[in-house]
Formats: sequence, structure tokens, C-alpha cells
Amino acid sequence: MSAVNKITEIFRNFVPEYLERFGSSIPSEHRKAITAILTCRTDGHGLLYYECEKCGEMHVAFRSCGNRHCPACQNHKTRQWMVRQMKRQLPGHHFMVTFTVPSELWDVIRKNQKKCYAIMFAASSQAMGELIAKGRHVKGDASGFFGVLHTWGRQI
Repeated sequence: MSAVNKITEIFRNFVPEYLERFGSSIPSEHRKAITAILTCRTDGHGLLYYECEKCGEMHVAFRSCGNRHCPACQNHKTRQWMVRQMKRQLPGHHFMVTFTVPSELWDVIRKNQKKCYAIMFAASSQAMGELIAKGRHVKGDASGFFGVLHTWGRQI
């Protein structure tokens, strides 16, 4: 079973419980992505008919959803992005710092994503700036940092 099929199977198995548990607070963009992934390459997106130039046979294929979050549709783009990022990586030492959010705030953040993410990035940037300025934990002539938002938990 391919990784894409595994992810689709996970969605089929756990989305009903997820929707039941968080239904009222799920942003519409998340619902659209869930629906797209669950119906990708099914008759939910229609069929493509094409005739083979060599054998003359008619072939049928399910259309993909095209959603940017869908691993079946966007896997190649993700790989291309990763290759570009690896080429951009500066030589030298680096490390990752992770800022986590207490579970008690998850519902508030889910319902106010734009504001809460902005606050989280501002707070983490300020914390990193202070660490760099003190020079105790991070040293170098050109120390810097960038932030990446991961919205999934470790239980995946």
C-alpha cells in the first residue's frame, strides 16, 4: 500500500470521529481539504476518458482533487520544494528550537487561528532575539532564525 493510500485510509477511518469531536470549531478550509482528500481520484471529481494513440483503446481514469494539501496531487510539488530548500541551505551549523502550545489553548487557537498564530510567531521571535542578543546560547557573527508553523501533534 502506498503512502498516499495509507493517508487516505487514515482519513476514512478517523475523519468521522474527528468531525464529531471538533465539528463546530473546524475552519472551513480544513473541511474543504478533508473532503478533497477523501474524494481524490474517485468519481466524486469525475472521470477522464482518453484514447491511446498506439493501441486505439479507450481508457478511463478518475480525476484528482488538485487540493494543495492532498498528498496524491501535490506530492511531486512537495518533493520539488524540498530539493529547492536543500539547495538554499547555508553551510554551517544549525539547530532546531521548538515552541509548543499547551493543550488547554488548542480550542482557543483553533477558533482564532490568524490572531493566535501571529501572537505565537511574535512571542517566539522575541524569545529567539533575546537569546541571540545575550550570546549565551547562540553565538556567531550572523546568527539568525526563521519560523515554521506545524499544526499537527506528535501522535501522528
